Amino acid sequence: MAIVGFSIYSDMQQTIIHTKASLRMLANTMVRNTGSKIDDARQVLERLAARPLVRRVNSKYCDPILSDLKYTNSEYANVAYSDIAGKVVCSAVPQPGGKSVNIGKTQWFQKFLKEKSFSIGDPFLGPITGKWVSVLSTPIWNERHEMVGGVHVPVELNFYDPNIPSQLLPLQSHYGFFTEDGILIWRNVDPQGAIGTHPKTEAANLVVNGQEEEFEGVASDGVKRFISRLPMPELGLIAWVAVPLSSVYDEGKQRAIVATITVLAVLSFLYFIAMAIARRITRPIVELERAARKVRDGDYGVRASVSGPREIAAVAQEFNSMVNAQQLSLSQLRIAATAFESHESMMITDLNRVILRVNQAFTESTGYTAKEVVGKTPSLLKSGRHDAAFYAAMWETINRTGTWQGEIWDRHKNGHIFPKWLTVSAVKGTDGIVTHYVGAHIDITERKAAEEKIQLLAFFDPLTQLPNRRLLMDRLQHALSSVARIGRTGALLLIDLDNFKSLNDSLGHHVGDLYLQQIAQRLTACMRDDDTVARLGGDEFVILLENLSEQPMQAAAQTEAVGEKILASLSQPYRLETHKYHGTTSIGAVLFTGNSLATEVVLKQADIAMYQAKKAGRNTLRFFDEKMQENITVRFSLEGELRKALENQEFQLYYQIQVDNLHRPLGAEVLIRWIHPLRGMVPPLEFISLAEETGLILPIGQWVLETACAQLKAWKQDTATRELVLAVNVSPKQFRQAGFVAQVQAAVQRYAINPTRLKLELTEGMLLDNIEDTIATMNILSEIGIQFSLDDFGTGYSSLQYLKRLPLDQIKIDRSFVRDITSDANDAAIVQTIIAIADTLGLNVVAEGVETEAQREFLELRGCTRFQGYLFGKPVPIEQFEIALK
Repeated sequence: MAIVGFSIYSDMQQTIIHTKASLRMLANTMVRNTGSKIDDARQVLERLAARPLVRRVNSKYCDPILSDLKYTNSEYANVAYSDIAGKVVCSAVPQPGGKSVNIGKTQWFQKFLKEKSFSIGDPFLGPITGKWVSVLSTPIWNERHEMVGGVHVPVELNFYDPNIPSQLLPLQSHYGFFTEDGILIWRNVDPQGAIGTHPKTEAANLVVNGQEEEFEGVASDGVKRFISRLPMPELGLIAWVAVPLSSVYDEGKQRAIVATITVLAVLSFLYFIAMAIARRITRPIVELERAARKVRDGDYGVRASVSGPREIAAVAQEFNSMVNAQQLSLSQLRIAATAFESHESMMITDLNRVILRVNQAFTESTGYTAKEVVGKTPSLLKSGRHDAAFYAAMWETINRTGTWQGEIWDRHKNGHIFPKWLTVSAVKGTDGIVTHYVGAHIDITERKAAEEKIQLLAFFDPLTQLPNRRLLMDRLQHALSSVARIGRTGALLLIDLDNFKSLNDSLGHHVGDLYLQQIAQRLTACMRDDDTVARLGGDEFVILLENLSEQPMQAAAQTEAVGEKILASLSQPYRLETHKYHGTTSIGAVLFTGNSLATEVVLKQADIAMYQAKKAGRNTLRFFDEKMQENITVRFSLEGELRKALENQEFQLYYQIQVDNLHRPLGAEVLIRWIHPLRGMVPPLEFISLAEETGLILPIGQWVLETACAQLKAWKQDTATRELVLAVNVSPKQFRQAGFVAQVQAAVQRYAINPTRLKLELTEGMLLDNIEDTIATMNILSEIGIQFSLDDFGTGYSSLQYLKRLPLDQIKIDRSFVRDITSDANDAAIVQTIIAIADTLGLNVVAEGVETEAQREFLELRGCTRFQGYLFGKPVPIEQFEIALK
């Protein structure tokens, strides 16, 4: 009798413990879901408040910024700036009657002024929409760290909805958020209209002012509920979940009483029967006792055998009914059971980190069933990638803050390791002591694989898996810097396959591809680990050798040895499906030291040497030498003429229009052209790099800047052109010269132009060195309103860590990605990634090189609404450009 009673009591207590843990998990989910949305909004507001144009609290240019922000954040009812007195300076939504609105006397604004930090305003009925709203605000600080105003975003109260499925809770369950002042800011149901007020109920008082995390209280509807509260001190909110007490206790108590009475009756009945017919009923009673013990031990799947005399069978039947009722009660009391069996892998441990329970998603993610892990510790999942210090730091954070989240690698049951995003939360009892830990994780293998795939598409040749031209040029640039720094020699070998076109034409492209793959394998086998083997495209491969001898002759001998090894390897027969093929190659080599030319020039010299090898009969190696300097002589001649070009006013600016998705002109990019009196128009590719090398880019760049500012001044007089923006390309050497900031400031002042109409385009390569100086220079110019655009984005190694620190306004998608965007899945994936990055950073994006309507439609559907390319207009002189505008 005592055993059964104790078993019923123990089951009830265990049910209450599970209920507390379940409510705690739901409260944590509310904090995580709603807290994440509020934190995202706070980051947007703080990033907006830090922008130079906003910090000046000037309405001249900020309305379009706010409109763009509201357009990209549909949950915001409005976005507005105000000064310290509450006067609305800028607003994404036009104010009623076009008049300025003052919010200084509103309760939420006064609260914001008092806190002087990110603030969540108390709810109020919107005067226009008649809906309950709450205002999120963050302060604007000037350069002297004085609060000069605020950025405000009103949101409807559904913004705070943590999106908890209703089926996870019993009927009449409530959950929501109070402010620390006791105002109900949101609730899943509100029949009494309590939102926006200070409810005076016992439950509300315990949620707002109480110290316990779980308790019982009576709500406004008179229903007594079991409540779990979780403060959010960093946001000034308190999350709470309440379920009817009847669903937790009543049914369990009633069935416990019925079960107790039934058991008492059964035991009494059995006692009297046993006295009369002990031998006949001993076995059924023993079986019934065994079943009762199993139920006591938590096995609710056991059932008593309904056999023996009619009376004993009736007792067994009643016992089974009792177990069924208890089992049903437990299933109803475990409120978080459905949530626990979500798509997110979950684990519950005790205070000693012994696993008590896991869900099905855990099994699918790790391969371990619940039976295999219950009773063990999570250490069985360790991958070996993290040392003891990592886990010590993790548990130190959990013990200090109650939670931890981050990326971690674990080992699957089958042995392979995988990355996951893990969140661990401590569950405390009513006495504030930790009783359990809850771990939830999601497998991020696919996300990391997608990141690696994008990296592979951007920098590696898909056929041979070798580095492509983009990655080669980056490594060559690093090699040039390295040999200059350590005083050694490097070499570049350009390999061209002889008669490759004939192979393709005769045996087919699939055989040609197989040949290229075998070439790549043989080249890789010939090289050291620190050498680079790359495919330029077609039948051209490149070998980059570093750390050769300091002596030129010895370095040449080392390079020749490598070249001969390659010739010998590549001349061996190839088995191409059913064909046996003999191929030869021609190799051009060039040595470079710290005094070598730019990367493109080094590659050009190797190309010249390679053609000399072909002329020499193929299947041979040739070095770039003095006999190849005829082309360089032309270069020196061009340099002399370039020095005179600026004096003789031979340069001219061409303008290529930039438009939005409605074909409205936004501005233009200025492109320099050299109109030579004898040569005619000299392409920029022939003189820009030369100007950069010789330093002539500085006076040329200054001329371009001055000419662009003069044009902006002229446009300022015409209402049709005064809003156009001119984009000026800035070279690395020009940007890094000591007086660059002063030059730009002087030009803006001299021509009295609106600085927001001048946009400077920088290349990704400029971000690799002296990043701190680059950020400082950009910040100074951004303070006066100059815009910045990152040109040719995606062609280099952009670091998102640095990118988010730069005061950029725009990212340009390089034409090399746009060209095949409708036919090349790799380019399409890269472009979509760039647009997503720009959207995340709050930047606008413009695609250059748009030549077809199909390209434009593809880009617009992915969120790019600014374009530049031949589809809208070629670069033309100013006269033709202005005619086209009209």
